[in-house]
Amino acid sequence: MKINSAKYFIKEAFKNVFSNGWMSIASVFTVIASLLVFGLFMVLALNLNHMVGQVESDYEITLTVTDEFTPAQITELGNTLRGVTNVSEVIFVSKDERMEQLKDRFGENRALLEDYKNERNPLSNWYKIRCEDLSQSNTTVEEIKRLNGVAKVISNQDTIQKLTTASGYISRMSGWIMLALAVISVFIISNTIKLTVFSRRREINIMKFVGATDWFIRWPFIIEGVLIGILGSVLSGALVCIGYQGLTGLFDSLNIAMVQFLPLGSISFLLFGAFVIMGMGMGAVGSLISVRKYLKV
Repeated sequence: MKINSAKYFIKEAFKNVFSNGWMSIASVFTVIASLLVFGLFMVLALNLNHMVGQVESDYEITLTVTDEFTPAQITELGNTLRGVTNVSEVIFVSKDERMEQLKDRFGENRALLEDYKNERNPLSNWYKIRCEDLSQSNTTVEEIKRLNGVAKVISNQDTIQKLTTASGYISRMSGWIMLALAVISVFIISNTIKLTVFSRRREINIMKFVGATDWFIRWPFIIEGVLIGILGSVLSGALVCIGYQGLTGLFDSLNIAMVQFLPLGSISFLLFGAFVIMGMGMGAVGSLISVRKYLKV
């Protein structure tokens, strides 16, 4: 594309945007509305995947050791656990260590537990186990349960499976919603630009008769659609970021430790990138659709 031609295309695109003021504004707001809904699902999917990743990274299988086991038997059980398929790490926590941890949680009231020492300690020794592959954790749990000296096995595999399923469901739903909103936005943008094309249909016909190529005629309208898409995507991205910052700030002020959102800085670039690409794509496709009819001379 020559520089002079590019200048002409851009000039015509800006002129078309401003000459169809209200329709252009309507198209921008359509893009904003579509991307806001998409942004909501995108942010939700990203954070849910993040939370699932956190749960998976912290996931441990905990087993309590039979109280009658001697220190030697406890050590032997640990060695056996390290040989179990899919076990990556085995950590022993004695009942005395567990009592000290419990006292730390009591804080100023730790004196209430001072009498629970040695034989009076009601807690059990236990092992914490990490898995190499969480998808195989059920099999690992079943194998551990059959070991001699294992009194009880505690695992939260159901929670992880539910989170993983929910994350996949939201991701798929976001894809379908994105597609539906993109189709709606393309339709509205194409109708907006169609007004400009219709008002210039005679000029387009003349340009065709004097030898102008289809792409020479298309480019100003394509750039017009891209401009509408960019403006809508930037505004929607800013609104999503402002809303996300407010929401995360609210949860932080409530000190809800279970909810750990991704920091805005880690997703803002991805959000704006996705929004701009979608906005430009919707605008360009809408323009191509609207101008196609009038090129058939």
